[in-house]
Amino acid sequence: MWNSVEGFFSSNYVYWAANYFFFIYGAFLMIFYFTGVILANIAIKKNKLKSSFLQVSDIVSATDIPSVTLVAPAFNEGLTIIENVKSLLSIQYPYYEFILVNDGSTDDSLEKLIKEFDLEKKDATFIIQPITTATVKYIYKSRNKKYTHLTVIDKNNGGRADALNAGINFTTTELVICTDADCIIEQNALLKMVRPYLEEQEKEIIACGGGIGIANDSIIKNGILKELRLPENLVPLIQVVEYIRAFLLGRMAWGEINGLMLVSGAFGMYPRKRVIEVGGFDAKTVGEDLELCIRLRTHMENLKVPYKVVYLPETLCWTEGPPDHNILIKQRDRWARGLWETMSIHKKLFLNPKYRFMGILFYPYWLFFEFGAPIIEFLGLICIIAFSFLGWINWHSAILLFTLVYLIGCLFSTAAIFMYVKNFDHYNKPKQIVELLLAAYLEPFLYHPVLLYGQMKGYYKKLFGIKSGWGVMTRKGFKVSDT
Repeated sequence: MWNSVEGFFSSNYVYWAANYFFFIYGAFLMIFYFTGVILANIAIKKNKLKSSFLQVSDIVSATDIPSVTLVAPAFNEGLTIIENVKSLLSIQYPYYEFILVNDGSTDDSLEKLIKEFDLEKKDATFIIQPITTATVKYIYKSRNKKYTHLTVIDKNNGGRADALNAGINFTTTELVICTDADCIIEQNALLKMVRPYLEEQEKEIIACGGGIGIANDSIIKNGILKELRLPENLVPLIQVVEYIRAFLLGRMAWGEINGLMLVSGAFGMYPRKRVIEVGGFDAKTVGEDLELCIRLRTHMENLKVPYKVVYLPETLCWTEGPPDHNILIKQRDRWARGLWETMSIHKKLFLNPKYRFMGILFYPYWLFFEFGAPIIEFLGLICIIAFSFLGWINWHSAILLFTLVYLIGCLFSTAAIFMYVKNFDHYNKPKQIVELLLAAYLEPFLYHPVLLYGQMKGYYKKLFGIKSGWGVMTRKGFKVSDT
């Protein structure tokens, strides 16, 4: 048996086929990345120009801006629920409603909310609920006039997507923005998020995403980010670099050619009408944000209505990233499973000219270079081990190649960091820039292998039908200041 395996791997055909395949795949990936840097730079300049014409002060004083409801699911968040709700209630927007969905919490979350906000129980059965969800037991409204725009929905547990759908059912506004109860949202975030809906005249905005930032070890006071600090631990610090690179280079670039297929579930705005038309978030997948965005795009393609998916580069929402490798693995395991499910659900898009660029370019890119990248990388590692064991690797050339790939990766991260520092005020101290660059250069060695393990773990579960939900995402919590 060993002789046959050795003969298979040592044949010239297999060796050279593997080499050419990985070279061509890597070359295409580099072309996409370099193109992304160019497109992202163009998009950032356009966004700055647009924001100079229509500023926040103009939007807040307007009388014809769309109404917005923010929907946030919550499950067993009694320790921080009051502070979180007060933070989300303080968001600046003239026509704003806030719906908190208590998704079957088993702790004292609901009791605390009732006491703090003087909530009064009301019947929910008479309200039309176009999207099917787990049973809604009651809705609660405050007797206090300060909190008239607050609604609390108490329902049986159905998961995050189901809770968002329940909140969307109860909204009556033109736009709905979905987030998490433990996110820290900038006070003027909604004023910035509606800008594309006011500017665009020729196409319908079906989704708008805002930048997500990592706020581990930052200082929070009264639900507001008072002092942004870089995380003290290496894992969340590298995530800052990863988020900057992914949001600034990736999403800005795809947004420039209207190829954006994902709006982050932590902070995404949608027209309620369109979300209802497609049936809301899919509660059967753990990648509900990606799946909804693709389904909305498919829906608009079928209707033959011109549309856009927009991304704003400003960091408008702050969240706590996984603080250690164990939580990071659980997160990327879930993301990988969600990606697998979404690619499978929408496989009809693949090279389908009916869906124009989404079928010919956007979906294939996601399939080959988002879904496929961890698989290709894993196969590459197997080939390296096999070829080295068989003595087929020229280590001098291999080390030069690895160094080149490493430096190219560092180049992209460095470009993203300096583009971010140049255009935004969050990390402009020399010490912070040095720390971000150091994290970027350590990422391939100390972070990326863990990332790959989490992704392959998720794929393994899907391949062998191992059922797994969201997983327990234990957080350490933000640093809260009383002064």
